[in-house]
Amino acid sequence: MVSLWVAVFAGMGLGILVLPARAADVPLSGAIPSTVYEIELTYIGERTDPTVAFSGPPPTAAPLPYRPFLPILELHTSLGAVRPFGPCRAQTTKSDIGIEFQWSAGGAARCGQRIELHPAGKPVDLLSYQLLRLRGRAAGPVVVGIEDLVGLRREDNWMVSILSGAFDLTVPLQEIGRGVDLRQVTALVVFTEGQGGRIQLEKIQVTQEAPVIRWPAGTGFWVWNYRQAVKDPEVMLSTCRAHRCSRLLIQMPAQSDDEGLWREYAQLMEKVREAGIEPWALDGYPEAIQEPQRLADKIWRLLHLVPPGLLSGLQLDIEPYLLPGFLEDEAQLRRYLGTIETVKDAIQGRAKLSMVTPFWLATPTVGGRPLAFAVMDLVDEVAVMSYRTDLDEVQDIADDILRYGSVSGIPVWLAVETTVLPLEQHVVLRRDSQPGHADALLDRDHRLLRWQPISEAVGIDLHREWFRVHRRFTVRPDRLSFAGRSRAQVSSAIKEIQDTTSHSSFAGVIIHDLDGFRALAE
Repeated sequence: MVSLWVAVFAGMGLGILVLPARAADVPLSGAIPSTVYEIELTYIGERTDPTVAFSGPPPTAAPLPYRPFLPILELHTSLGAVRPFGPCRAQTTKSDIGIEFQWSAGGAARCGQRIELHPAGKPVDLLSYQLLRLRGRAAGPVVVGIEDLVGLRREDNWMVSILSGAFDLTVPLQEIGRGVDLRQVTALVVFTEGQGGRIQLEKIQVTQEAPVIRWPAGTGFWVWNYRQAVKDPEVMLSTCRAHRCSRLLIQMPAQSDDEGLWREYAQLMEKVREAGIEPWALDGYPEAIQEPQRLADKIWRLLHLVPPGLLSGLQLDIEPYLLPGFLEDEAQLRRYLGTIETVKDAIQGRAKLSMVTPFWLATPTVGGRPLAFAVMDLVDEVAVMSYRTDLDEVQDIADDILRYGSVSGIPVWLAVETTVLPLEQHVVLRRDSQPGHADALLDRDHRLLRWQPISEAVGIDLHREWFRVHRRFTVRPDRLSFAGRSRAQVSSAIKEIQDTTSHSSFAGVIIHDLDGFRALAE
């Protein structure tokens, strides 16, 4: 179907392409998931060989959470439904001083009540709050827990405390956030084990802490050409000084580089420190999650060349999502977290550990928790690849990570792009049960995506999975990168980000990268 192939590219505005008489099949590398609902083809620049990403059925749409903006939120004034669970009889009594929950056990199992935090049963987004306060009285030991949307589906919750007698308890949401997605809190759960219980709640309140006085936001540069930096450090240092840069993050040498280059790199870090700039070592690659000890060995090698206290920190830019099937395989997600722990052990507290992360890592989950938050629990800071030229969009896409940073006390750096990027064209194919409507066939036997019409010579012992073009979209480079603009415009944009980002976690802006920035007009 030549018309489809031409239409795909013409509709995307790829320009003039010389195409074969018949569209070429797309080879598929890596694992193909057992269930494929969508296939996304990404064409970079003028290339006609796309990268291919599979996705399974979309998750069941969750209700949008209620996100309050009050500095003090009184949850007890607008609770939702109260439902008993376990083999017990329960009752709820409202009075002027609060709400009393009482239950009597009907056996030896867990017994209690689940109290929805929103009158319409919606999840509540509490990620912008720092403290939970509970006040009241409990008869006997009563366990109090917090449930999120994942916990609701699993019939599970995160224990907050065991209460007895009069109590006025304040709990940092930082602690609860390590087991609950604070963006999707659904209920307060009270229960006992194998016995009846009673608890009266006079106050269920979440509060924001008073704004803290922050240090001025910093500016940093990523430096990937370590050989050039070693050869002529003054170019790097002068650019940093001219733009009031506070840190330089410099790619480490390869393990195969000779000892002389490694020592020169260590000396470069000393020169950066002497210039009053924070020296950070930078490394990482996707395959590190498959052999984390090799990365740890590089770090160990560097730490034995620099005196204690010289390095401000080590930043990892692993990007494991570039590996086929990474986001569909929880074992790979856990290997990613395990790699961070391996590197942290190798550092042995001699420097801070920072992670580079894309903003969308707050969406996939591992063990029911947002992956970005699980990463932040392991490190000293993160840098978000918030590559946008619309500054409102920068704030929007990084918001959840900034908010979790404020709750957990983890500094968050944002990043802007200055390098030249290619145009990206995307074609999304969606599964279609009717071959007559389909545009392509997923051929698992030959590991190909075949465009219609399918050749008679193919052989028909195929697992037939048909797909139709669902949508096309273009990602323009000027939406992502400041390439083509002036250094003054980039500096102005960075200052605006620094002046308008109000989250207490915000630490500064990193520029990707030194060479890209230096290529901009003055």
